Amino acid sequence: MTTQHSVAPRVAALETQDSRREGRARIHRGGLTASIAALVVAAALGACSPGASGVPLPSVNLPSGLPSVDVSAAASAAGQAGLAALDQVDAAITANQTSGTLTADEASSLTQLSTALRTAIQSGDTAGIKTALTNLTTKVDSFSAKLNSASGGQLTTAIAALKAALPSS
Repeated sequence: MTTQHSVAPRVAALETQDSRREGRARIHRGGLTASIAALVVAAALGACSPGASGVPLPSVNLPSGLPSVDVSAAASAAGQAGLAALDQVDAAITANQTSGTLTADEASSLTQLSTALRTAIQSGDTAGIKTALTNLTTKVDSFSAKLNSASGGQLTTAIAALKAALPSS
């Protein structure tokens, strides 16, 4: 007669993620999938780049009768005038702090706004110039009650000159 005996399973421990039955390593397909996806994205971006187009773009021939205008020279001159006016604003801020009209914190906040405007002028960022000038003007206007002294008048005059010097105002 044949008797059946209970036999322990071949793998007595629970299966982990890194091992499979009979000790064979599990194949990870996540890295392969990510590599294929990266190649597809790179190919799509390469196909969309401007140099990849085989279609010639039409050229525009401008009539030679139009006058030549050096826009960069005009912008540079306006930028230089704006920087000179901004130097006057900085001097007026310092004068107002020295005279006690503005506190150190108020003068510091105006100096930071002035520095942001200077950076925008030097980089030629017209939108940044407009925003920084608006921020500086608004901050000076908020101190208008304090600026009724001679040095306060100097600051408001310098701000007016700055607005006049910058073409984007």
